[in-house]
Amino acid sequence: MRIRNTARAVSVALTLGLGVSACGGGDVDEPRFVGAEKVCDSVFSGDDTAAVVERAIGDTSFFATGAGALDRVATAVKDVYADGQDVYRGQKFCSVKGEKSGSGEMDISFGLYKPEDALSDRHSATQRPYELGKRALAGTKNSSLYFECASPRLDGSDKEAARILGGLSYSDRELEGTRAEQEANLTALYAASLALAKKLECEDNAGLPTKVVLQPK
Repeated sequence: MRIRNTARAVSVALTLGLGVSACGGGDVDEPRFVGAEKVCDSVFSGDDTAAVVERAIGDTSFFATGAGALDRVATAVKDVYADGQDVYRGQKFCSVKGEKSGSGEMDISFGLYKPEDALSDRHSATQRPYELGKRALAGTKNSSLYFECASPRLDGSDKEAARILGGLSYSDRELEGTRAEQEANLTALYAASLALAKKLECEDNAGLPTKVVLQPK
C-alpha cells in the first residue's frame, strides 16, 4: 500500500490554491479580456474547441486567466502522487468566465481517484456516460473525466499508474440541459485533461485521443 503524507499534501494544496490566477488576474500589462483560445494556458486553442467554449459560455470574450496554471497543477499531481495519496480532491486548474453579464462560467479542477470510482455506473440523472478515458460523464452543471497516467515524471507509475480525475462545474447561466450543452462541457474538460496528460508526459496521452469523438455509452 502506498504511504500517505498528509502534511505535504496540504502544503501542495495550499501552494496550488495560492498560485492559480483568478479571473481577471495576471500581470498588469496583460489584457483584461482575451479570446477563448488564450485562457487557461491556451488549452482550448486546438481544433474547434475555442468555438465550443464560446457556445457553452455564451460569449466570445473572457476574463484573462494569466499563465502557469498547467505547470502548477501538473506539479501538484506529481507531488501528491509521490506522497502516496490514493485520493486527492485537487485544486482549481482554471476558471473560464465570459465578459458580458449573463454569460456562464466553467471551473476546472484535477485530483486523484480510487480504482473503484472509475468502475461505478452511478451518476446523476442530469449526466450522460461517454466512452472516453477510463470513465466520462457529461452534465449540464457537472462533468468528470477519469484517466490513468504512466509517465517517467511520476516515479513508480510504471507499476501503478496515477489515477487522475478532471472535474468541470458550470454556473451563472441557465442551460436547458440538452445533449449539446453537456457535450460542450465534456469537450472543454477533455481539452484541459489532454493538455495535462501531455504536460505530465503520460504514456499514450493517458489513453486520451488527440481529437475527441464523443460516443455515448
